Amino acid sequence: MSAKKRVLIIALDGLTWKLVKPFMNEGVMPNLAGIVRQGSHGNLKSVIPFETGPAWSAFQTGCLPGKTQVFGFHTYNRSKKKVNLNNFSNIAVPSIWELADKAGKTVVSLNMPATSPPPKVKGVIIPGLLCPGLSPETVHPPQAYDKYIKPRKDYLVVNLDEKETVSQLAEQAIATERVRCEVALELMNDIDWDLFCVQIQSSDIFQHKVWWALDSDSPGFTEESRNEALVFYRYCDDIIGRLVDAAGSDTLKLFASDHGFTMKKGDLGVNRWLYENGYLKHVSKDAPVGFAAVKENLKDKIPPLKMLARLYGRAGRCISNTYKQIRESMQKPGSKRLYAESLLTHMRTYVDFEQTRALSVAGMAAVVYVAGNAEERKALSKELTEKLLGEFGPDSENPVIASIVPAVEVYGMPEAPDSLPDFVINYVEGFGSRISSGPDSMITGGDYRGRQQGSHDRNGIFVVNGPGVRRETEFNAEIVDIAPTVLAYLDIAVPRHMDGKVMNEAFSPGLSVVYEDISYDSSAATEYTDDEQAEVERNLRDIGYL
Repeated sequence: MSAKKRVLIIALDGLTWKLVKPFMNEGVMPNLAGIVRQGSHGNLKSVIPFETGPAWSAFQTGCLPGKTQVFGFHTYNRSKKKVNLNNFSNIAVPSIWELADKAGKTVVSLNMPATSPPPKVKGVIIPGLLCPGLSPETVHPPQAYDKYIKPRKDYLVVNLDEKETVSQLAEQAIATERVRCEVALELMNDIDWDLFCVQIQSSDIFQHKVWWALDSDSPGFTEESRNEALVFYRYCDDIIGRLVDAAGSDTLKLFASDHGFTMKKGDLGVNRWLYENGYLKHVSKDAPVGFAAVKENLKDKIPPLKMLARLYGRAGRCISNTYKQIRESMQKPGSKRLYAESLLTHMRTYVDFEQTRALSVAGMAAVVYVAGNAEERKALSKELTEKLLGEFGPDSENPVIASIVPAVEVYGMPEAPDSLPDFVINYVEGFGSRISSGPDSMITGGDYRGRQQGSHDRNGIFVVNGPGVRRETEFNAEIVDIAPTVLAYLDIAVPRHMDGKVMNEAFSPGLSVVYEDISYDSSAATEYTDDEQAEVERNLRDIGYL
């Protein structure tokens, strides 16, 4: 009787060979270095936009955003004329968790973004980013929350405590991932699993904040700060070693990141531009936007802040510190969110969707939705494309846009379904979109207090190691290739609708692949409540994603 096949996936958000290869050469990540030498590896091309929601949805499904219908953290519902936060039910194609479950496999997914509300599979799903809060209602099965999460008060989807120094940020990231690793090891021991996935989110958050300490070409870089940052990556490597050892040598190990990283050059306020040019409308002319809206909400709902709010401008720091104390108190177990926190300044609270003709909902590559019938949308898309390229295109005085492409071409769709954006703005490397239409500069810089921030680029990493894997083999793949490869290795039929291909370059002999047509319901999406959306948006904002 052949041995049971198992797959361990370690998903490392935002990890890039730009950092990892020097780390391995310097002995910072010896466990990963050994795994790379004994397996196959290469660049993992992400989707457009190359950001958390669309990329991890593609990872889970083997499908590009045109099929997942996830183009950012949010999506624009044309029929309802509203912006909704995406969740797992918005992913319009089946996930590997569901496909493996259907094939009789036991799956565990820990901290994967966009897995809330969790699918009801044989195994355990503990969601990550985009979950409004871990509870018996958001963890599957509910008793898994009681056993693995509830006893650990320091288990957080994201840690919102503000830290200043590199050492503090590294310690914070380590503390977050330490408890996650504890849960992972306990689950690996308790459950007879076939497919096990652990996602490390802190790598992305860390790199956004301290790129200046990792890149010697960045303003603010010092060797001392780099050494402080390396503490986090050493710990990530320790986690890798512990998980790989626990999985055993007969398990296929697969490492993947959803995108890469680079020096941040700045952001273009696409929605600000649309607002100033009359295409995007606010609820009222005087509606507060950005921090001004936060101030208004706080002064109306929290009496002690009324005086501070009136002094805003001279006492901004006091407001900021008080708001920080409020936020920290809300992170404590059992605390209730203040009503003011549900009135977040995301665009869904201040955009007049009835009057708005165009808006953008993504960051790394702006996906733009245009109102009207098919002919009106086509004409307005052409008008916007010409104007945006004229002001920000390659031949302009502010060349931050590389190209603007119709969405049907980007996603290979023969026709535009209602969920598809109208066009996609691709930026020069290091630039992205700012979603807010608030009164900031049209183009903002990439540094914070003289220190360089990080941003995404499209090439992540992958490593495959284990039974039947070629050693010292390098090739390029795409993030949509992960799901069909996992299914094929586990002897599960690969659905023909998947855009990805099996990564047979990594195996000798190549995997035997069976394809099948499957039916699925893509209309069963459920919306988060306003409070749930506000909770997730608060988290995304505080870690710099919105």
